[in-house]
Amino acid sequence: MHCASRTMRGIVMLIALAGAMSLLGCSEDIQQAIASDLNNQSFTFPSGAVFNPGLANIATTLAFSNGSTNFTLSSAGGMAFGANTFGNACTLTVTSSTYAIGAGPQLNDVIRLEPCDFDIPNKTLLIGNGTTTATSSPAVPTGA
Repeated sequence: MHCASRTMRGIVMLIALAGAMSLLGCSEDIQQAIASDLNNQSFTFPSGAVFNPGLANIATTLAFSNGSTNFTLSSAGGMAFGANTFGNACTLTVTSSTYAIGAGPQLNDVIRLEPCDFDIPNKTLLIGNGTTTATSSPAVPTGA
């Protein structure tokens, strides 16, 4: 009986340890971005390559407004404006652009950012587009 009790305690400890280890891999502090995380916020990235190859190594700012349904993408080379939708990703559809061809997003470009995650404590946006990923500087409020 003493051996069975010790074995049972060992199994319970293993289950508890496995549960704790699995929770460490899933942080509730980083979650898929939602409208309230992004609305009236701007996020600056050291390189805009995740948005368009023409923006590689060019600091680029992504700002959201109107309940996060609108976006503005800006850098030294120009600006792009459009609509954002949420789902498993943030999908930016360009409706207007001042970028020269090859220098940034163009009219009707669709930029699918997956992942599109928000780091709550750091207020940063973690995004990806294919094999390119980027993490923003902390969010800056843009006003209501």
